[in-house]
Amino acid sequence: MNEEKDCMLFTNKEIIEYLIKPLRKFSDMTIRMSSSDDIELLENTMEKICFVCFDGDKENFCISFYGYQTSIFISDEELTPQRKCTFNEEFMFIDDDKKQHYTSSDTYKNVVYEGYLKDMTHKEILELFYEFIILLNGAKSILVEEKVVSQEGFEYPKCNYIVKIDNESNIKKNIKYENITFLINETMGS
Repeated sequence: MNEEKDCMLFTNKEIIEYLIKPLRKFSDMTIRMSSSDDIELLENTMEKICFVCFDGDKENFCISFYGYQTSIFISDEELTPQRKCTFNEEFMFIDDDKKQHYTSSDTYKNVVYEGYLKDMTHKEILELFYEFIILLNGAKSILVEEKVVSQEGFEYPKCNYIVKIDNESNIKKNIKYENITFLINETMGS
């Protein structure tokens, strides 16, 4: 169990060891780390890693670390003046102790993980992020279905999500993480 105030205050060493190094085996990823000032960082930096991009300078596939929240962003947005995209998703992981401060405007149209992060070690949390990143890597289309399960007061609504991903692998897979089910190259009836 993490004793820190915010359960996702990762050290650079933890981010590199449990997330960056395992992701380096994927040749289609161009990993770039940066600070809160968007300054590119090297592995041996003393500056805090706040942002990791998996598609280099394109910045359509990345993760942001805020301590109380971590978000994985993925989009197929074009770098043209029209900035067209067919999907633009945010996967949110919110510190258990902070969830009561989030409203529907904070989470609207985002996929929010409802597992208990406080019960996990930093290694386990970063390995969870790794698994999400691997499932999202190479996505050609993403469709999210959201079903509201409950809502209390002004807090954001708790939802179950089905995330349909098509990629070039043609490998069919379905996997569930708490309230989020990923269907890879499958339809609901498969």
